[in-house]
Parts: sequence; structure tokens; C-alpha cells
Amino acid sequence: MGLGGYLAAKSEADHYMRELKREQDEIIAVPDTEAAEILSEYGIQPHEYSPVVYALRKNPQAWLDFMKFELGLEKPDPKTAMQSAMTIAIAYIVGGMVPLFPYMLISNADRAVIASVIVTLIALLIFGYGKGHFTGSKPFWSALQTTFIGAIASAAAFAMANLVQG
Repeated sequence: MGLGGYLAAKSEADHYMRELKREQDEIIAVPDTEAAEILSEYGIQPHEYSPVVYALRKNPQAWLDFMKFELGLEKPDPKTAMQSAMTIAIAYIVGGMVPLFPYMLISNADRAVIASVIVTLIALLIFGYGKGHFTGSKPFWSALQTTFIGAIASAAAFAMANLVQG
């Protein structure tokens, strides 16, 4: 999963560079068309934006920034790919240990399963509450939502394991 996070961030950076290059080429090849694409969406007429196009042609970097606005592009931080990979990898390791922890302490498998379910549900409630608190949504609702989705995913995995096991 950490590699998936790395590849996603890397793909985003690659996409940014391709779009930036395409915009640079279009600024040279068809500058008026580029301006028309953006400004006509706001109801601005060609005679009104001609002075803007003329001014932007004098400053290619400002023109490029204007085009990045058109695409909604934001330059990705080069550290994002590795940071994303590490964050996801650590979260997977820590999150994966939560349901396994009771098995390390309880020798009876039936009791360990029950303890694992309880510990996991409590962890999901805590993580969900934290997610809600830090994202600005309702923490209690976020806790219930996270726990419910986690419970469904766990039940599905448990059912699939039982189905495969026979």
C-alpha cells in the first residue's frame, strides 16, 4: 500500500509536468485561443481581454501561471511521494496490528476472536472520532461511519475466509 501511495503521488507530479509542458507549447502556438478558453467562460468579450493577452505576452511566467489557473494545476511538492508512501505503510502496519494484538495475549482462539473484534471496533471508533475532529466534520458521526464501514469490511473478509476455507 505504501508503494501505491508513492506511485499515486508520482503520477500526480508527472501529470502536472505534462500539463505544464502542453500549456507552454500552447502559449507559443495559440496564445489568443488559450486566453479565449479561460476568459470567455466568465463572459468577457474578445475586445475586453485583448489588452490582458497583450500584457501577458510580455511576461511568459505570468502567462503560464494564468494557464495553470485554467487547469486548476498546483505544483506538487517533490517530497509528497515518499511522504505518502511512508504514511500509508506505517498506517497499514499499525492498523494491521490492532486486530492481531489480542491473539498475542490470549491463547484461546475463540476468546481471542471476540477480543479482536471488540478491540478493533474501539480502535475504529477512536480513529473515526479523530478523523472527524481534524477534518472539521462531526466527530461522533465520523466515528460511527468509520466503525460501520470497518465492520462491514471486516465481516466481508471474514465471510470470504470462511467461504474459501470451506
